[in-house]
Amino acid sequence: MQTLRMIWGRRALLASFVRRDITNRYAGTLIGALWALGQPVLMLLIYGFVFQRVLRVDIQDLGGHGFVSFLAIGLWPWMGFQEGLQRATRSIVQNGALVKKVVFPFELLVLATITATFLVQFFGFLVVLAVLWLLGPPFHAVGLPVMMVAWLVMALFAYGIGLVTASIQVVVRDIEHLIGPVLLLIFYVTPILYPRKLVPESFSFVLDLNPVAHLVGVIRAGLLQGDLSTAWVLAPLLAAALLMVWLGQLVFRRLAESFEDFM
Repeated sequence: MQTLRMIWGRRALLASFVRRDITNRYAGTLIGALWALGQPVLMLLIYGFVFQRVLRVDIQDLGGHGFVSFLAIGLWPWMGFQEGLQRATRSIVQNGALVKKVVFPFELLVLATITATFLVQFFGFLVVLAVLWLLGPPFHAVGLPVMMVAWLVMALFAYGIGLVTASIQVVVRDIEHLIGPVLLLIFYVTPILYPRKLVPESFSFVLDLNPVAHLVGVIRAGLLQGDLSTAWVLAPLLAAALLMVWLGQLVFRRLAESFEDFM
């Protein structure tokens, strides 16, 4: 509740940070906004070409949808999580001058970065869904509310983890270089390129411990099959995400006391 009051009390400052983050990302570029959409689409086309045309992988039981649709629904939420966490890790260090000069809750910088990233990726995801809807079998609209809740839960996980990595990055500048390889490993052990049923039973516990895997599964089930039977998992995942945010704030606020010494 204290965190919510802090955010609400400084909502104008948060909104300003979000606008600045989005504006700075595309300032001075001709195709910056288009590239935000184009990069994941390019990845989607490459993966689709490699798996369908080169390797000729035949993945069954995709709900009547092609592999590209199957991949897009898993890839886009992952792109939001990955980009959000990587950019959140650098958010405090990149705003070092502001941190040293102005007194405000520094976690707003992390929250603004996560919010801006997930907003951009969310609207990109909607555009991709619309295109895939026109080109292939229609998605199930009943899955859209579930998708939106899952998207919020994923953003909360990214925020909670980002609070930890952003605060450690101030003290240990190498942490951002470790995030990339770790996220790459998580990407390949998350059923994004393949359905979960292809994972050997002996390794299923890895997916059970992976919240992103559950969230991707819920989104796919809702949008591809119109199946909401797994939506119940969003409740414990939301609780886990809020716990992660709480733990992240404990670490962040403890280290924030010495930010100015390391800037």
